[in-house]
Amino acid sequence: MIDKKRKKRLTVEASYPLSSTMQRIEFSTDEMHYFSHESAGQYVKLMFTPAGDTDLALLKIDEQPVLRTYTLSAVDLGNKRLTIDFVKHSGGAHLYTDESLQLSRASGGHGHYFAEHAAVGEVIFVRGPGTIQAIDLHREWLLLIADMTAIAALSQVLKQVPSNARGHLVVELASHLDMVPWLSAMDLPKDLTLTLCLRGQGASLAETVQQLSWLDGQPSVWCACEFSDMKAIRHYVTDLHQVARSDCYFSSYWKQGVTEDGHKGIKQQDKESAKLP
Repeated sequence: MIDKKRKKRLTVEASYPLSSTMQRIEFSTDEMHYFSHESAGQYVKLMFTPAGDTDLALLKIDEQPVLRTYTLSAVDLGNKRLTIDFVKHSGGAHLYTDESLQLSRASGGHGHYFAEHAAVGEVIFVRGPGTIQAIDLHREWLLLIADMTAIAALSQVLKQVPSNARGHLVVELASHLDMVPWLSAMDLPKDLTLTLCLRGQGASLAETVQQLSWLDGQPSVWCACEFSDMKAIRHYVTDLHQVARSDCYFSSYWKQGVTEDGHKGIKQQDKESAKLP
């Protein structure tokens, strides 16, 4: 059994942009036995000091590491490499933050700062990997929804979608340029319709979903995005269309204007108020 809480040591081997919004970092590790091919699409928690340093030796005796959650984009067991794609919060990607929140190590933007400044040879520790809830991809139709923070997880879901699947795939991007690294390479089932929207321009992700045709039959729903959009989509799917929650995966990967620490508390409040399992 994988010890998810045990820290694993990763070393930065390469860091380069995929687009104006996405930064890819490749890591090596001598602890690959904690990972498998199935770990791609699962999440790890990067560990920092409260000040945002990656050197955990700087933690005081009574301090706990600060955790930031990211999805593994790729796992190369043979070469002992792990890949994580980070959404950057500069340039076009300012659409993915509250501009009043200056993301820095001082403000709690530890993951953002690391993605911007990670150098080859830098060491960081992680916990995980952790799994996410699976859905039945063989239902009568599929509704798959993601923003850029969930692209790595969505990509793994799409690899498992049957060739005869029908339904809707909805993706929110920060700009048209973000189509290049992955959307252009996808081989989608012909009856799985792709709909794109741009954050901050026109209809929101939730509004885009609500404008789609609702197909006949029982769907499976996979949705990972910003908290407010997730909540609106969840209401639309489970309350208005009466889709059973057991047929759905809903997760907010972030919340506009707050760091992951604040988002964690908001998610817990939402879980309790919505009486989620």
